[in-house]
Amino acid sequence: MLLLGLLARLGIEAEAVLVNNSGADDGLDERLPNAGMFDHVLVRARIDGKVYWLDGTLPPVVPPALSPALPYRWVLPLTAQGVAIQNLPWRPASRPDEITLVEIDARAGFDKPAQVTNTTIVRGLTGLQQQVQMSGLTPDQLRNIMRQQLVGETWQTVDDVKWRYDQKAEASVMTIRGTWQVDWDDDGNGGKSLALPGGGFSPPERRVRPADQNQDLPYYNAPDYDCRVTTLRLPSTTGASNWTFKSGYDTHIFGRNYYRAFDVRDGAIRMIRGLRVERQEIDAVSARRDNARIAGFDNSMAWVFYNPEGGGTPDPQRKMVPATYDIDWAADIVPCVSEAAKP
Repeated sequence: MLLLGLLARLGIEAEAVLVNNSGADDGLDERLPNAGMFDHVLVRARIDGKVYWLDGTLPPVVPPALSPALPYRWVLPLTAQGVAIQNLPWRPASRPDEITLVEIDARAGFDKPAQVTNTTIVRGLTGLQQQVQMSGLTPDQLRNIMRQQLVGETWQTVDDVKWRYDQKAEASVMTIRGTWQVDWDDDGNGGKSLALPGGGFSPPERRVRPADQNQDLPYYNAPDYDCRVTTLRLPSTTGASNWTFKSGYDTHIFGRNYYRAFDVRDGAIRMIRGLRVERQEIDAVSARRDNARIAGFDNSMAWVFYNPEGGGTPDPQRKMVPATYDIDWAADIVPCVSEAAKP
């Protein structure tokens, strides 16, 4: 009420809108009217012909936005004349919910600890929860907490930790720097191999229903957009011709885009792996078709291979994959899915 009063004094048209924060508003249009289906209130304002959503209960880092912070399906505006509930159409996410960047600097050699920079960029409700949790910590407190959590089998040291909430990107950004003991596999005759972190997918699950259920109903896809970016700076005694890697792919199955791409240049192997939900509902015919495709799904990890005798040749069709340090990964547009899948 205070927010509505302030907007009214500013001459801004606004109204209260009831929503369901528990995520239980699917099919709300087919239910009998029930005030108990709503558990939260937003404010919808109109400024210069555009509609903005405001939530007075969120942290102050959340600005008015053209879409609500949570993915509501149905909302109920509260007006003097009364209106029906309104549908908010779903669209695939334009920005990843989470990006994990890992730079492994192995230039010192196979037998030396690697310098590692690990950055996570988290949006949405999880990013806001991190903002609330971490904004009250001092840099020393945050560094000590992360050292206690991480140092052990993989992380040998945690030298520095930085965190910020990027209001323009609407993301919680944490960067950890330290050293890893890289677990190279010995392939014999001087060969080495390594599975890059964040590079593989588990096969999708089959979409099936018990025999007593309607077999023609669609299947639901929970919205998701996840991106993993790993850059391996190669030992300085090696060259690009000594290295090969597993295949990339661009697979569309069960309404999701599974994407992976590799590149090797400028002394580094670059890998991107992205998953984005493109369709919220999968019709039964498409689900049965994709069930038959699961056996051919590429669930290989992102292996890279070193051969001291060479043998690697540049792929003329290779994609230009950016490294973790090449672009601003908190920007609105990042190459985490295939070109065809971008909005």
